[in-house]
Amino acid sequence: MIKSARVTMLASAAAATLFLAACDKTPKAPEGQVVATVDGQEITIHELNGELATIPNRGGDAPRKLVESVALARVIERKMLAAEAEKLKLDKSPQFLLAKERTEEGLLVQALQADIQRKVPKATREAAQKFVSENPQVFGDRKIFTLDQIQFLRPANIDQLGLKDAKTMADVERILTDANVEYRRAPQQIDSLTVNPALTNEIIRITASSNGEPFMFADQPAGAPAPVIYVNNVTATKSQPFTGEKAISYAQNVLQRQNTQKSLADALKAYQTDYKAKIVYGKGYGPPVFPKAPARPAGAPAATPAAATAPASAPAG
Repeated sequence: MIKSARVTMLASAAAATLFLAACDKTPKAPEGQVVATVDGQEITIHELNGELATIPNRGGDAPRKLVESVALARVIERKMLAAEAEKLKLDKSPQFLLAKERTEEGLLVQALQADIQRKVPKATREAAQKFVSENPQVFGDRKIFTLDQIQFLRPANIDQLGLKDAKTMADVERILTDANVEYRRAPQQIDSLTVNPALTNEIIRITASSNGEPFMFADQPAGAPAPVIYVNNVTATKSQPFTGEKAISYAQNVLQRQNTQKSLADALKAYQTDYKAKIVYGKGYGPPVFPKAPARPAGAPAATPAAATAPASAPAG
């Protein structure tokens, strides 16, 4: 009996040990920079802040804690679903691996561009003042044009439509209607502050000599399947000078963007030159050969329209 009792006591002690060990595996509340865990995978405050940065306006008037909890819930949900996908080995599929490689390459390109941008010297006040004085049509002689505008995708037979003979906007509409070309007519505004100065000069030149006849220019917005033709008639012109410290500050921003774009373009050209001898194409493949650019429509200025050159934020006045 004593022996049996001893065995029972040992078994009870072993069970108690196992119970305590199980209790020790209970997830502990995250501490420090860890704000949550998902099946043991940590989510740090840095990851949460990164998610918060993707929420537009941070929820407006919503309490910060609520916005924070929503962002954290998104991170948790993403990690949870990603873990389930890994259990199904979906991360091993060829489609996923290609998409992952493309995404990683895109992020590396963004990081390289950001590194180049950081090294661009800040545009000086002196350079900005010179830019203002050299571009009076943008600043001191700034003009806002109100247009009656017709927009349509450039058809392949545009030279045969007879648009060069149109004397009025009604003529343009009739020609497009007869040719079954879809178009949109609506009033628009072009601010000389936000477009290529060449376009402003062209509009001024054309309106001074066209006797009110419509004029055209072309552009190919991002995502458009073909160039867009803009047929315009200026219905009003308003002078609104933009001067002083605001103009200088604005000019500095414009120059900074221009300098950054040039640095990025120069870097790309240098990389292309360096890698040219390292690229080998398979049979039937090669670098792109673009078709010859079509002739501009009659009366179309060479400068790009407002939609293509408007800065991220233009001052109201």
